[in-house]
Amino acid sequence: MDIRVGNGYDVHLLAPGLEFWLGGIKIEHTKGCVAHSDGDTLIHALCDAMLGALALGDIGKHFPDTDERYKGANSILLLKEVVKLLGEYNISHVDVTVLAQKPKLSPHIETMRKNLADAM
Repeated sequence: MDIRVGNGYDVHLLAPGLEFWLGGIKIEHTKGCVAHSDGDTLIHALCDAMLGALALGDIGKHFPDTDERYKGANSILLLKEVVKLLGEYNISHVDVTVLAQKPKLSPHIETMRKNLADAM
């Protein structure tokens, strides 16, 4: 069995007046991520971890912020593209850590898990 391990993280500035997306769902909050895409830091970190496990670069390489096709992009679609890039490799386990004081995420965790599993 071939086991590969990747590590990914993502950070975005929060600003008022923007939507807050995490794990493929919009969560009500007073601020959202400043980003070229939807700014879903959880999915971006997951993509980077999977790409890193196969030494395929990072999401910036595959979905550059200079490409207008990705302006406002739904990060679930980016995740689906990354899964295609993985080819024959199967993901057996993923653990993602989110560091956030607000908003409260526990009511959304199961929905996020389902979104991610469905995309993979």
